[in-house]
Amino acid sequence: MVVRTLLIGLSLALAGCATGPARLDTTDLSAVYIADFTSSDPKGCTTADVDLTHDEAHVFFRRAHQLSEKALADHYPLAPCRIEGTLKHDGQPCDFDISAAMTGSITCGERRWFFVCEDCGDLFGP
Repeated sequence: MVVRTLLIGLSLALAGCATGPARLDTTDLSAVYIADFTSSDPKGCTTADVDLTHDEAHVFFRRAHQLSEKALADHYPLAPCRIEGTLKHDGQPCDFDISAAMTGSITCGERRWFFVCEDCGDLFGP
């Protein structure tokens, strides 16, 4: 009986890991602050490629749709540069990044959500 209970508990825990964290309500984001810009290709991907204001970063996450890390990796390009910053979700501090490929993520503690914004071209300029 104990072994069966442990197996059921392990199965439920693994199922939770497989589906990832619950959806993040991006309407509850506040205090969005861009702290840094990073690029692994400074000549090919510059600040001009992801030149968002704090407010525009907030808009990015409100417009973006959430997807799994696998879907992001399988269907969207990687960009060598990104902005990074902090925000609050439900009053809790979190970190975020937004790449020049109009993809991003939000990390709150151990949880991480992935986003893509196909309707954000106006935020990224020409």
